[in-house]
Amino acid sequence: MKKIVVSDTNIFIDLVKLGLLDNFFMLPWEIHTTDFVISELTDSTQKAALNVFIKQKKLSVGTLSSEDVTEMLELSNQSPRNISITDISVCIYARNNGYMLLTGDKQLRKVAIAENIIVHGILFLFDELVSHSILTPGQAAETLIELKRINTRLPIEDVNERINMWLTKSKEKQ
Repeated sequence: MKKIVVSDTNIFIDLVKLGLLDNFFMLPWEIHTTDFVISELTDSTQKAALNVFIKQKKLSVGTLSSEDVTEMLELSNQSPRNISITDISVCIYARNNGYMLLTGDKQLRKVAIAENIIVHGILFLFDELVSHSILTPGQAAETLIELKRINTRLPIEDVNERINMWLTKSKEKQ
């Protein structure tokens, strides 16, 4: 059975900045997001990059029903104030469809876990890119080093552990 994942905005932003969006869509997954995420993207490069995958039908953009929006507002009222409506939209969409959620947002992760949603972040995504041989360990390590420069909210110990592991594997193959 094909894995279905819902991505939030920050995953897409990081992937575009790193030049890994094409690689992401090589994974054997069905990838979804919400119209809230697409609307939140204000950078024309990011929006254009995602539109390519929407047109190719590799990215499904879900629209929430009126019932979903009601649930979204209720969940928003119960959640920390610094979680956005866009984040709540992917949470509701993932929960109501039984999909896995990809996010780099700590508050959204907490809400998703409380809603019994399987949730992973960018490091899981890197693990998957390596395990599916889309990136070599060396490429993954180099790209994670770049990600550390552009995203200061990463779990630094986990990032460094992967970088060291992948650099070691890369050197072993040489």
